[in-house]
Amino acid sequence: MRAILSYATAVVTAAMMVSASAAYAQDNKLSVPDVTVTAPAAPVEPPYKRDPWEAYERNPYAGRYRVEEDKFAEVPCAQIRIAFSEGGKCLQAVRLHPVAGDKRPCDMAFDVVIDHTAKLSIEADILIFDPYKVNTNTHSSAPRFCYVRSYLGYDQEDFQDMNQVTSRGTHWRNLQITDMQDQWSGQQRLRSIEFSDGPRNCIAARKPGPVWHGGYIYMMHVSICRTDTAALQTEDVAYVLGSLQMRIYDPIDNLRKAHDQTTYGPATNSR
Repeated sequence: MRAILSYATAVVTAAMMVSASAAYAQDNKLSVPDVTVTAPAAPVEPPYKRDPWEAYERNPYAGRYRVEEDKFAEVPCAQIRIAFSEGGKCLQAVRLHPVAGDKRPCDMAFDVVIDHTAKLSIEADILIFDPYKVNTNTHSSAPRFCYVRSYLGYDQEDFQDMNQVTSRGTHWRNLQITDMQDQWSGQQRLRSIEFSDGPRNCIAARKPGPVWHGGYIYMMHVSICRTDTAALQTEDVAYVLGSLQMRIYDPIDNLRKAHDQTTYGPATNSR
């Protein structure tokens, strides 16, 4: 009996397979479409998190020197140390210090401004300190070893991690390094690179401020994108860099009044 059942089962199964094959041949609607499955890309680890020595070179401060727009506080633009126009969105990070545990009066403001014109979209950040600040601890100017450092190895991977715009960037090209050597710091003056943000043409730049002892008074980064699909022009970049304003004066716990502010001149070594 079991042999008969097994034989019958085999016959029924074979008949179903033949029937299904015939139906498949007669009805193309049952064909299986081609499907392409793409696994999500692994998150890119920011360069400052990689090798410990590289991490220190990129962030030699007591604090997190990295633009993270979603973690910064939005404040009135009059409260931050960089400006592009009267409007815009202004973000303030925590204040940084030269090294962990350093109590010298060398706190640095780390601020971001996001703005646009009719044809340009701009995001700029600045790390800056007031070299002429006088506070209750010193009653004197900032110490001689207080300055904003420059990372000599800054290149494409650092630009890609610069802000929310560059993190979306593709088609990176034309890294330009303009060196202006200084007898004390020996550091570069300007770096820039072109990239695309979707259909938009963009450029990212890193611009140091006036030389101060072993580094600079400030370090500024900016991304500039067209709001259309046109190519960026030299005058677009010159306009933005010329319009960004850096505010040296630190209003927090400063005994020196704002009207005593020293304005920027040519980059010089002040000893």
